[in-house]
Amino acid sequence: MTSSDRNAGLATAIQATMCVMFVASTWMAPLYYQNQNTKFLHGLATAFPERLGADWTAGTVDGLPVFTGLVHAVAAWSSPVVFYGLEIALLAVMFLSLLALARVTAPQHGASPLFLAIVAGVLVLLVHPPQEDSLRGVAGQNMMRGYLQPSEFGILYLPALLLALRRHPAALVLAAVPAAIHPAYIAFSAIAVAIIAWDRWRAGLGLPLLPLSGALALLVLPPLDLAIRFAPTDPDVMAKANAILAFERIPFHSDPREWADFVAFRKLALALLGLAVAPAGILRNLLAALLVLAVGGAGFVALTGNAEIALMAPWRASILIVPLSTVLLLGWLLERLFDRFPSGKVPAVLTAVALAAAGWAALEGAVIKLRQVSGSLQSDHVAFARATYTPGTLYLTDPALEDFRLDAMVPQFVSRKTHPYFDTEVLEWDHRLRLAEDVFSNDEALDCAALERVLALYPVTHVLVENNELPSPPCSALTPVFEGETHVVLAVDAGR
Repeated sequence: MTSSDRNAGLATAIQATMCVMFVASTWMAPLYYQNQNTKFLHGLATAFPERLGADWTAGTVDGLPVFTGLVHAVAAWSSPVVFYGLEIALLAVMFLSLLALARVTAPQHGASPLFLAIVAGVLVLLVHPPQEDSLRGVAGQNMMRGYLQPSEFGILYLPALLLALRRHPAALVLAAVPAAIHPAYIAFSAIAVAIIAWDRWRAGLGLPLLPLSGALALLVLPPLDLAIRFAPTDPDVMAKANAILAFERIPFHSDPREWADFVAFRKLALALLGLAVAPAGILRNLLAALLVLAVGGAGFVALTGNAEIALMAPWRASILIVPLSTVLLLGWLLERLFDRFPSGKVPAVLTAVALAAAGWAALEGAVIKLRQVSGSLQSDHVAFARATYTPGTLYLTDPALEDFRLDAMVPQFVSRKTHPYFDTEVLEWDHRLRLAEDVFSNDEALDCAALERVLALYPVTHVLVENNELPSPPCSALTPVFEGETHVVLAVDAGR
């Protein structure tokens, strides 16, 4: 066996081992967590219509039909474990792709086992708390969050870029796939496909008909579908709904005046450095185009307060800009470090440090996951609601309880986290939210008068309230049916 063969084998072993460590180090959430309560709802409702089919929010217009189909298929015909498996697979693709992209700016030393070990160790550290935000975008936007959701499929841009650098025609299709899964990626996919196609054209390779047709279909059909199903009821209603979502519901995602902080400008500086070291061609062109879109969009919204553009969030492009810039810059720096110390002593020391730190991060990450699994017991009030559900049941809860609906698999009147996108449905959601917030005032007892206003309009059958927020005297319309460790379930009297 030659030294080249040994190095190749060692490099493969490093990539495989560090990939496992990357997954272990990454913080991961149990089902159902944060955005999953919104993104999984339609799919679970169609998979279990007897449980969630009557939920009002589950019956609103679905903006994620492809992801909903995936959730439905897994929930109806497989096991929830598959959701974790899909997330782990995406994390592995992300790690291996970023590791390969780091080699683009290190043509001389990128294949070195020491180079790979250092880059891999840094990547493992960058996804481990407390610095797990390092590879994420601005405004709370991210390619990887540690739990399956539509935005995680933005990871597919990374292998698409690797294929594009090899001028493989499949890059065109793969770059368009995220747009079919998450509408927020339509513009980014269109830019990526255009740049990849232009690179092929300039190289004299032509445009392959089948992959290009597939890419165009993935780019055209989703916005066409959205335009039909989300056609505005009325311009004024649409504008009001957009303003509610952009500047009341998610300003931390949608309003640059809220999220443009030191971290955002630090990541902008990183992006500019990444652009400076990116090789001419696909990567530099893509980074430049996405930066112009992100910065220009943020500036436009900050100056005009345009809610429609705010919801489109052009700065979401940072989910690709930040990790790509990070590895390109890291590869560029290591290339020069290896040139500066040809004996290999300094790189060897750095490798040892990187591997030791990565090993610690992976071990701690694995321990955190074990604790999550051992401590993920269902709350007693959730178990009661799940076990006693009958058709027609509708729970009114504090709208801050974002995970109750999917944990208990029962219809919920409203939650602040899970909202629709169709204009009139947004207004109805906002109306429900305000009614529920009146019932559950912050740190105060349940408001019986506000409850009566809800009961006069909607067929609520049960109310869930914290033990220390029970009103005195009790609401006349309610009868306690279960007292748990933290919450009480109260049934609405049928003959009130």
